[in-house]
Amino acid sequence: MAHTPIVLFPHTHVESRLLEHLIDTFGSLTLCQPWFTEPTVLSDRVQKGGLKVSFPPEALKPKEDFNRLLSEYQGWMMENQGRNRPTTFTTGETGDATWTIRKAIRDAEKDADDPALQNTLKWHLVLHLARNLEEERVSAQDLLQRAAKSKSPLAEAMEKDEEIPDMFEDLPLSATYPYVTDRHLGLIFDAWFGLFGSLIESDSELLTLDRQVFAYALDLFDSYDVQLLGEISPLEEKEVAAPGFSVNRKTFPRLLNPSASTDSVLRALSGKTLILVER
Repeated sequence: MAHTPIVLFPHTHVESRLLEHLIDTFGSLTLCQPWFTEPTVLSDRVQKGGLKVSFPPEALKPKEDFNRLLSEYQGWMMENQGRNRPTTFTTGETGDATWTIRKAIRDAEKDADDPALQNTLKWHLVLHLARNLEEERVSAQDLLQRAAKSKSPLAEAMEKDEEIPDMFEDLPLSATYPYVTDRHLGLIFDAWFGLFGSLIESDSELLTLDRQVFAYALDLFDSYDVQLLGEISPLEEKEVAAPGFSVNRKTFPRLLNPSASTDSVLRALSGKTLILVER
């Protein structure tokens, strides 16, 4: 039986050891990455066919000096951190210091008739910022895990029979986007489907490592008018041997009249299967 295509969603970055484990467990995977992304570290997996890396269509490649704009925006975020200004995924919509990005986005919208071309710069900024958050989370997780396993610096100062407090015992090691609101997730979903939706095969399944992503997608359909939804197709249960993973699958109902919905994300998820994988 042909292998069902599985696409990582909405991740554009996965830590290399985890990605290796996912490929070994689920077979070949597709990782979608926006333009101007550093090459994946698993080049041998790409060559062997275990990992497919997809980029948006060439027409959706920003024409602006994207790396410069991204660098300027990241600098603005660092300078304004803690000043009661939004620091993630605002795409230059607020604050005088972001005039360069606002102007670039307005110019892109003005020079293109196609809505996808109008939004491509904004979508790339959103996904690059989301990728930065994931990379920072991985670094923080690794640091916390190493600290939790190391000997307490208080050990030598304590009496032999005295209990040493574990500062990391109750600290949750979250595998989700840090401090991302539903509004931000909406921007990420919109950007991901905007750039990669046309590349996704109709029978492909989406795989997320983030419970918040899974819950947000479920809520989209829970809040939709049930009279406009079709029946959920019976899902053929596929036993997946996933040592070290917890797997949860959900197939979304199809919209009876997709063109009647103004929600592009809802249309993109219609009839799709989303797999939540947690460690």
